[in-house]
Amino acid sequence: MKIYLIRHGETDWNHELRFQGREDIPLNKAGIGQAEACGAALADAGLQAVYASPLKRAELTGKIIAEKAGLDENRVYMIPELIERDLGRYSGRYIADGADYFALSAGQDTEGMEPFKEVLRRMELAIYKILQSGFSSVAAVSHGAAINVLLSGLSDNAVGTGKTRLYNGGISILEGDAENGVRITACNIKPEDL
Repeated sequence: MKIYLIRHGETDWNHELRFQGREDIPLNKAGIGQAEACGAALADAGLQAVYASPLKRAELTGKIIAEKAGLDENRVYMIPELIERDLGRYSGRYIADGADYFALSAGQDTEGMEPFKEVLRRMELAIYKILQSGFSSVAAVSHGAAINVLLSGLSDNAVGTGKTRLYNGGISILEGDAENGVRITACNIKPEDL
């Protein structure tokens, strides 16, 4: 199976460089354009389904991708495990105010923040659920911190948390199966470069 793992399009908070965590912030105009670009880039990828986090910025990104790829809206499935990392007290803060977040996010826990190991566990569960779907090519829309934790776990920290700043609309590609797991075959590609 090939999974196109996509960070949702931009929101106003992304533009303002604010941590979102699980705040349910909608896509802005640029974010809608990024979702459309992802859909156009994946139009010939043979997508059979789109999975998304239940937060509206990811859900709408997924719906736009599905539409551009010629899929019915009933082929967009919400997977709760794809939700963003709970950032605790960092949620809503400006990134300039949270320089220590980057050191902490590499695996150490801080007050109220979802532990790295828990994020990795649930993101791996989301991927496992997708692998069991029987599809051969899908998109999965999630969030920057959650995707980076998964990429870090899959790459033994070569990419992901602490190393990769994911583009809004950036596409990473995972390939594999439920029996053997997945490997990263591409990381953080802009839609126009796919």
